[in-house]
Amino acid sequence: MEKYLNHKILYIVPSIFLLVLLLRIFYSYNDTQLQIQEFAKKEAQVLKSHAMVHRNYYQKLYFDKTIPLNQETLKGLPAYSSYYINKSFSQNNPFAISLQTVSDRARDPKNQADKEELKAIEYFKEHPMEKEYFSSENPDYYQYASALIMESKCLQCHASKEKAPAFIQKRYDKAYDYKLGELRGILSIKLPKEKLNNYFFHHFIYSVIYDIIAFLILFFIIYTIAKKSKKINTFLRQTIRMQTKKLKETLVRERLTGLPNRLQFLEDINNTQEKKNKHLALINIDSFKDINDFYGHNVGDALLILLAKKIDAFCNDKHSIVYKLPSDEYAVFSLWNIDTDTFIKKILKLLQEIQKNEYLIANNAIFITVSCGIASNEDDLIIKADMALQVAKNAKTNLIIYDNLVDTTEIVNKNIQGVSLLKDAIANDKIHPYFQPIYNLHTKRVEKYESLVRIITQSGDVIIPYSFLDIAIKSKLYHHITHIMIEKTFAFFEKKEEYEFSINLSIDDIRNERTVHFILEKLAAYATPQRVVFEILESHEIENYEDIKNFIKEVKQYQAKIAIDDFGSGYSNFSHVLELNVDYLKIDASLIRNITTNENAQKITHTIVSFAKNIGLETIAEYVEDETALELLSDLGVDFIQGYYIGRPAPLLL
Repeated sequence: MEKYLNHKILYIVPSIFLLVLLLRIFYSYNDTQLQIQEFAKKEAQVLKSHAMVHRNYYQKLYFDKTIPLNQETLKGLPAYSSYYINKSFSQNNPFAISLQTVSDRARDPKNQADKEELKAIEYFKEHPMEKEYFSSENPDYYQYASALIMESKCLQCHASKEKAPAFIQKRYDKAYDYKLGELRGILSIKLPKEKLNNYFFHHFIYSVIYDIIAFLILFFIIYTIAKKSKKINTFLRQTIRMQTKKLKETLVRERLTGLPNRLQFLEDINNTQEKKNKHLALINIDSFKDINDFYGHNVGDALLILLAKKIDAFCNDKHSIVYKLPSDEYAVFSLWNIDTDTFIKKILKLLQEIQKNEYLIANNAIFITVSCGIASNEDDLIIKADMALQVAKNAKTNLIIYDNLVDTTEIVNKNIQGVSLLKDAIANDKIHPYFQPIYNLHTKRVEKYESLVRIITQSGDVIIPYSFLDIAIKSKLYHHITHIMIEKTFAFFEKKEEYEFSINLSIDDIRNERTVHFILEKLAAYATPQRVVFEILESHEIENYEDIKNFIKEVKQYQAKIAIDDFGSGYSNFSHVLELNVDYLKIDASLIRNITTNENAQKITHTIVSFAKNIGLETIAEYVEDETALELLSDLGVDFIQGYYIGRPAPLLL
C-alpha cells in the first residue's frame, strides 16, 4: 500500500508544483502588465510637468519682452518649436516617447491632432473639469494628454485675427477667435508599447526562468527522496502544506510591506460577522501624493515600509492585526475584549507615536500627519470606518469616530438628494454665516471674526461645510453660496465697526468673473471696506498666480485686506507670498494641533512667523484648543489666534 501511495505521489507532486508555477507566472504576468501601464502614465506626467515648465518659461520671456516677438524670433515660440523639439526628443530617448503640442485647428499642419489626439480633445470638451487623459486603446502606444486652456496672455495672439501681431496674421489663417478658458489644444505624449513591453518583459522572463529552474531543482530533489525513503508521504505532506502556505501568502500579503493585504483583510472581517467587540481603525497619510511628487516614489515607498513597521510594532498584542491596504492606507482590526473607549485611547497613542518624530529617508527628514476613522461593534464595519476616515480628511482632523452624525453627513455628501438640499437652502434662505472670534495676543482681546458657512435645515439641524461643499462645486451651485455669504456677512458687520471680518474665497471664486464683479460692487458700496479680509487657500492646485495677483490688486484699491489660509500645509511656496500683496498668513492647522508636543511643528511655525515679520505680515494660528498652545504661540511671536479655546463658530458674536 505504501509503495503504491509513493508511486502515486510521484505523479501528484509535479502536477501540484506545476500548478503553483503556472499560478505564479500568471500573477507575475498580470502584475507586470499593471506596472507597465502605471509606469507609462507616471512617465507621461513627469514629461508633462517638465514640458509645461519649459513652455511657460519661454512664453514668459516673450511676454515680458526679454525676447522680442517678431518675424525673426517666431521660431522660438513653443507652438512653433514643439514639433522640432519632439522630433529630436523621439529619436534620442530610449523608449521613443513622443511629446508634442497639437490642436484640432492648428496653425501649422505639423501640429494638427491625429485620430487618437482628437479623441482626447473631444474628451476634454465633454469633461471641462478634467485636466488629464490616458488611453491604452491603441495597439501601438499609450496616449496621454494634458489640456491646454486659454489664458489671458494667450489671447494676445489667439483672439481675433485683427488683434494678432501683423506678421502672424500674414503667416497663419487658423487658430483665432478663442475665448478665455476655452480649450486651445493638448500636450500629447505617446509612449510606444513595444519599447515598454521589451523593457519590462525582459525582467519578467528572467523571473519565469528562475521559477522554472527552482521548480525543476525542487522536483528532482523530491523525486530522488521519494524513491529512497519510505517516509516520503509525511515529508511530501509537509512540503505541500509549506508550498500551499507560501502560495497563499503571495496572494494575501502586500508586496511592499509584507503585511496582510486587502484580500486577507476582507476575509478576516467576513469571518467575524457574528462576533462582538469588533474594532476597526483606518489610517491614511495626509498629502502622501505631495511626498511622492516632491521626494520621488523610492522615498515614498520607504516611508510606507517604515510606517508599516511602526504600526505593526505598536499593535503587537495577539488580539490586533495590522493590514496594508491600497495606496497609503493602513487598517488596525481588533477582536480584543475591550470597550470602544479603550480601543480609541490605544489608537490615539498610536497616532501620536506616528506623528511625533520625523522619518529619516535618504538624507531627507520627513514630517507627516495622518487622518484616522474608527468604527466599533457596527454592521458594515469597513464602510462605516471609511465614512469616519473621509470626514476626518475633509475636516482636517486626526481622528473621527463613527456615529449617526458621521453617517448623516456622508449621506448628504454622497446622495443625489444633496443637490436638492442645496437648491432648497439657496431658494429658501437657509444658508447662514456663523462667526468664529480671532484673538489678538498683543492687545488681549477679540478684534476679528471669520465668517463660516452653515445650512440650517427646517428641523433646526446645523450642517457644516464639508458635508455639502463638494456637491456644491460639482453641481455648479458653489458661487451662489459665496454670493450669499458675502451679502449676509457685509450686512451683519455694517454697524459693528470695531471688528474686522474675513470671508473665505476659493480659487474658483477668483476665476469667476461674475463673482469678482459682485465683490468689487459690494466693496465700492460699503462704508468701511478696510475692515474686510478675504481668505484665500494656499494650495498645490494653484497653477497660475496671475489670477490671484490681479484679484488682490483690484480689491486693494478699496483698502480691503488679504489673508493666505492654511499656510504651511503640503509644500507652501514662500516665494509666491513675496509676489502677492497680502496682509496675513494663517498657519495651517496640522502644525498647530501638534505645536505643544512636536518640536518640528514648533520649528516650522517659528520659521513662518519670522518670515512674516521680516516682510511686514501678521500671523494667525488656527485650531488653538488649550491655554498651553496659546502661551507657546505667544512666545513664538504669533499675532492672532483662533480656535475652540477662544470660541466656537456661532450665529452671534461673543
